[in-house]
Amino acid sequence: MPSANSKVAVALLNWRQSAATVQVLEDLRSVGYPELAVLVMDNGSGDDSAEVLRAAIAAEELQVFAENLGYCAAMNRGIAWAETQGADYLLFLNNDMRLPAGFLQPLVQVLDNDASLSCVGPTILDGQGKVWSQGGRVGFHPNALWLCGQGGEASPEDAGPEAVDFMPGACALYRMADLRELGGLDENYFMYVEDVDLGLRIKEKGKQVLWLPWVRVVHAASLSSGGGRTPLRKYMSAVNSLRLLRRHGGAKTWAAFLIYDLLLWPFTLLSGEVAASWAKARGICAGLLGRKLDARVVERFVPGAKS
Repeated sequence: MPSANSKVAVALLNWRQSAATVQVLEDLRSVGYPELAVLVMDNGSGDDSAEVLRAAIAAEELQVFAENLGYCAAMNRGIAWAETQGADYLLFLNNDMRLPAGFLQPLVQVLDNDASLSCVGPTILDGQGKVWSQGGRVGFHPNALWLCGQGGEASPEDAGPEAVDFMPGACALYRMADLRELGGLDENYFMYVEDVDLGLRIKEKGKQVLWLPWVRVVHAASLSSGGGRTPLRKYMSAVNSLRLLRRHGGAKTWAAFLIYDLLLWPFTLLSGEVAASWAKARGICAGLLGRKLDARVVERFVPGAKS
């Protein structure tokens, strides 16, 4: 059982997906963890999300932002709120997750029992039961990073645990003391790749990020941005991959960028996803120029996104 002193806060961000957010809240109410505080944040949706969430929220708290702050700034608000709750741990959680009852206690137990860990996360499955993530690594790969095991069968529950470079922010439990020391998420990322940066900063401090195979959740990936291969996601990920390389890159990761993302980029057009391919090219150019992301980028790619 978790320590009686281990209080968990949950930061749950909504952007134009209020029905999905309400479903996640229902899941959280069924997890059976005794010391749980939930904050729902509406990130300037500009639709009826705030009204829907106000009608659905009971004990959970709700913050409504007048504009789209970006994922990083909004989640940093969640970190500040978790401080006021006296939380020991903070769960970063996407609103497109499905959570089985009892998923949280094993994550807490691992952090309770190992002070060298800053973050733990589960196996994340997609809607077809295949792996979406078993943690993530940085190295010789497109965008210099990858989600471990993606598209394959889930590893046996006794296969790990295993230290990884980062846990996707879709579902990851962090030690509040370490988030405080690191200053939370780097808001220069706005959205995407910030979880990789956070994991690498944790490792630079001599702490660990751990994937736990015996905990499994389900992810319907990227509801808010429309999917994993949309022009918006491709553009933002390309910009932020360059930001990540400037901060953490070495010879191997810069070589990966040169080969996969520059020299082999023309072959991405053969996939038929021409708009996404061109968006990635534009993102690479913007990243090389050191451009920053903000809500105006979302407005360009998502019709009617302006609050």
